[in-house]
Amino acid sequence: MSLPCFKPSVEQEADEEGYYFAALIGDIPLNDTLKIKINKKSIVLFKVKVEKTKVFAMSNSCVHEGAGLSGGTIEEVDGELCIVCPGHGIHYSLRTGQSVEQSGRYVQKTYKIKKKGKEVWVKK
Repeated sequence: MSLPCFKPSVEQEADEEGYYFAALIGDIPLNDTLKIKINKKSIVLFKVKVEKTKVFAMSNSCVHEGAGLSGGTIEEVDGELCIVCPGHGIHYSLRTGQSVEQSGRYVQKTYKIKKKGKEVWVKK
């Protein structure tokens, strides 16, 4: 699922802490992905519920082969919630971005998240 947050020709501005508006919490499907763009950077958001609902963000382009992670599924591997790259099946930790396979050889760029009411903000 893809949700355009702003018109592509308009440069988004960060808040006073360097966070950019990403999406409304209700627009991110539970246990699924939402692809967004912040100033031309493709980012994927994940909303999962274990004990409580959490949102994670990472670069949408897989560091291994460049496949879009927004098409992947979320799985638990050794107690760690991961996104499975649809290109080659590599599992990346939602929390750290580190790959489960190959001793963490691949590391996805992750982004800090903050919530403001019903909004999700991402720090690039």
